[in-house]
Amino acid sequence: MTQPPATRENPIQLILIEDHADFRESVSMVLEQRGGYQCVGGFSTMEDALEAIRAGLKADLVLSDLGLPGMSGVAGIRKIRGLLPEARVLVLTAFTDKAKVFAALEAGAHGYLVKAGSASRLMETLEEVLAGGTPLDPKIAGMILQTFRQLSPISDAESLSGRECEVLQLAAKGLTRQEIADELALSPHSVTEYIKRSFDKLHVRNLPAAVSEAIRRGLLDLS
Repeated sequence: MTQPPATRENPIQLILIEDHADFRESVSMVLEQRGGYQCVGGFSTMEDALEAIRAGLKADLVLSDLGLPGMSGVAGIRKIRGLLPEARVLVLTAFTDKAKVFAALEAGAHGYLVKAGSASRLMETLEEVLAGGTPLDPKIAGMILQTFRQLSPISDAESLSGRECEVLQLAAKGLTRQEIADELALSPHSVTEYIKRSFDKLHVRNLPAAVSEAIRRGLLDLS
């Protein structure tokens, strides 16, 4: 499990992409004041952030808005995942419509948080993302679930088993694979196998997309 910020020997290096300078500076200040984080780059456009990354800027974590001037956050997330495959990417935005949520998760975002949340919620979400979880803002999870309650039936070959749903449910709540294994009295290998089967049935390639698709189909209840 990821160490709490105060006990980390080396701070988490973070890139912040946000076009509102005041908000960008306040987030950066909160993270650095609370300890454990170092903002190594703050950018108002995705183009500037990508240029710096291509020039060698590295980070453990990227926070990005979606409504940016020029290249959108969604398009940028795809490029960031290619340039910094080991970095975790968290969306921090005011947008709550389902199209943008799904697009961001399918682009490879590891989590989705609405700006209206508290500083404490932001810190908790960052820790969940760094621990390997896929946190979704409660507003987002509830909205998606309500929107897609009424769905056409899916074939038995593509429906998830009870155990596969349990594993994805816990992953969506931010638990790591080891924590899921402990919760369900399984081995980490078994958890990985259930996740792989879910990928095949949902026709996705990563955990955020699996969670997103399972919610879209009404298979997960995050309320």
